[in-house]
Amino acid sequence: MTNANTLELKRITWISVVLLILSGFMWSQQKYFAELSVPNALIIHTGLETATIIIFTSVFIVCWNAFGNLRKLSSLILAVTFLSASIFGFFHAISFQGMPGFPAPVDMHKSLSFWLLSRYLISFTLLGLVLQTRDTDISEAYSKISVYFGLFLTIVTTIIIFNYPEILPTTYLAGVGQTEFKIQCEIVLVATNSLTALLFYRQIIATKNIDTEGHLKIKRSLLFFSATMMAISETYFSLYRLPDEIFVVIGHVFQVLSALAIYRGMVGITIHAPYSSLIQSTKDLQQAADDLLIHKQRLTGVIETAMDGIITINDQHQIILVNPAAASIFGYDVNDLMGASLDIVIPMRHRHVHGSHVNQFGERGTTRRKMGSRFDDYYVTGLHADGTEFPLEASISSLIENEKRFFTVIFRDISERKAAKEKMAQYHSELTQLSSALQSIREEERKHIARELHDDLGQLLAALRMDLSLLQRDQSMTDKSRTTVNSMDQLLLTSITTLRRIATDLRPRALDEGGLFFALQTLQKEFSQRHGVHCDLIADEEQLILDDERSTAIYRIIQESLTNVARHAKASHVDIQFERKQDELTFTIQDDGRGIEEGAMNKTRSFGLVGMRERIKAMQGDFKVRSEVGKGTQIQIRIPLDLPLSNLENTAIKLQ
Repeated sequence: MTNANTLELKRITWISVVLLILSGFMWSQQKYFAELSVPNALIIHTGLETATIIIFTSVFIVCWNAFGNLRKLSSLILAVTFLSASIFGFFHAISFQGMPGFPAPVDMHKSLSFWLLSRYLISFTLLGLVLQTRDTDISEAYSKISVYFGLFLTIVTTIIIFNYPEILPTTYLAGVGQTEFKIQCEIVLVATNSLTALLFYRQIIATKNIDTEGHLKIKRSLLFFSATMMAISETYFSLYRLPDEIFVVIGHVFQVLSALAIYRGMVGITIHAPYSSLIQSTKDLQQAADDLLIHKQRLTGVIETAMDGIITINDQHQIILVNPAAASIFGYDVNDLMGASLDIVIPMRHRHVHGSHVNQFGERGTTRRKMGSRFDDYYVTGLHADGTEFPLEASISSLIENEKRFFTVIFRDISERKAAKEKMAQYHSELTQLSSALQSIREEERKHIARELHDDLGQLLAALRMDLSLLQRDQSMTDKSRTTVNSMDQLLLTSITTLRRIATDLRPRALDEGGLFFALQTLQKEFSQRHGVHCDLIADEEQLILDDERSTAIYRIIQESLTNVARHAKASHVDIQFERKQDELTFTIQDDGRGIEEGAMNKTRSFGLVGMRERIKAMQGDFKVRSEVGKGTQIQIRIPLDLPLSNLENTAIKLQ
């Protein structure tokens, strides 16, 4: 609770305590004060009652009219209550020995009946306010229905009391004063208002912030004072016997104080709170406007300084926004493009197709996508102001504003990138051809060297051994010479074996003489014998009937794979399995070794894998390596058989 609320509560509490003490003193001296009569009591009573009716009517007007659509449920209940209380108060004043200008039918029972109805309405409404601490919004239609219904019940009740006053127990007897029923009703009102005042006071003390969203927004301190004054006034109204006694005047004075406090308290709920909300809403709106302006300035700055071109068009493909970068890319000024058709920057042959594509993009409901047809470039063609065409990398987005669709294209000139990419592709193609040519040349050199070693050097060594064999038959040699000759024979045999192994490594004769199947069988046996690794070849001879180039490439791929297994895998078993379909050959090399660590396959020094990839690429095949540490490596290769190989022989001849 704020300092201002605390100070107000203290002030109201002191005033209430002083008035209670004064009332207590007067009540204790009621016999003396009962003898005092008020001259012109009718005029005074009428004036005070009229003031009360005017205040209650003002409460109704304030509660009903203040900020119409901001009306709360509490505001509606108060409006209906004080409208009915004002009507009942008016008829009470009429019936109370007449009013100036009206007949004077002396009918205190009717007057007090209207009095009790109005006070009970107000008292129990205040009690409801203190018990119901939360508030809700209410619609205009529901508000009107509630007021009309309350007015209807008030009129019906008034007619019944005027025509059938005996429906209520007698409240006043001439010469006797108030009846027991009337006094009991006043006691109930005193108790109700005292309870209401106590509950309001407890809420004020316990509530630190009564302006919490959704809570009832009322001036509880003023309503505490109002309930206190009503309790005091009802005490005085229960004491009088004759209408001109001073107790009636005192009760009316406290009643006016209570009505004024109610009015001030209701202003807090119907004007101050909505007005505060309106002020806060205005502040929030101003803050939002300031934030929007800052955001707009920032967005404008980003668009103006962006290196990429940005163009926004409407559904008629008319340019409505263009940044300096976009104008510079196309060779125009910004003013030249604003309001122009997008066709001005699109080549003639693409305009119709481009327009239909943009419209289809908007109709699909997609909000953004890259432009272009290929996933690896996404470029479209733009048109310079001088008529030259150039490539653009672009993306398009769309949004709907005021039921109109707008398209925004963000793009950049990729002429240099496209030229560099094409040059890189050319270099890559040339390197691939060079690699394939070198592979072919190397195979030819290997074949030539292997043939020379086998046919020439191998024949010479064989002839030399035959001559040495004839020399060994000479009986005239000494034992020392014979030992030397035998040693020479062993050296020649070792040399011939080594020569055959080297020749086979360079170019296995089985590949030329028996084909790929027999060459792989020989390779399998030699690998198992040399490295002690069990190797299975799962293939049919018919599957491996291929041309020389493919046979050589596949042999070298498997040879390199087995070499890698022997050097790095530490495997105990290798499977080589072939599967041939009509238009492709698939083979898998699987070992149970330690596998390849992540990233090792992409090392620049992995020449074995690089060579395998190049051979497979030359055959336009696919190459996949799957490896898991501790679970071995699997190489899967697919080679199409219905595609012609590159003419590498011509390339090799040119290089030679």
